[in-house]
Amino acid sequence: MATPTLQLDIVSLEAQIFSGRAEMVVITGEMGELGILPGHTQLLTSIKPGQIRITIQGVAQDIYYVSGGMLEIQPYEVSILADTVIHASDLD
Repeated sequence: MATPTLQLDIVSLEAQIFSGRAEMVVITGEMGELGILPGHTQLLTSIKPGQIRITIQGVAQDIYYVSGGMLEIQPYEVSILADTVIHASDLD
């Protein structure tokens, strides 16, 4: 049986940064850290500067850093609208 996934889209002011399927997303919202799995309840919140940790199907975590923005969660879709997004491998 396949592991359930959700559609994740990360968009910055400049471009679309990530679009794909994920098993889990961890991000810091206005009231604290959120672990988002498929089937999560609907939520709209601002996000604090920090990490986005993405668990992709059968692959280790992918990490991005954001400077803030908005997060929208639907049961099987997550949209992150961020001011600035940088992939962890691009940091010095």
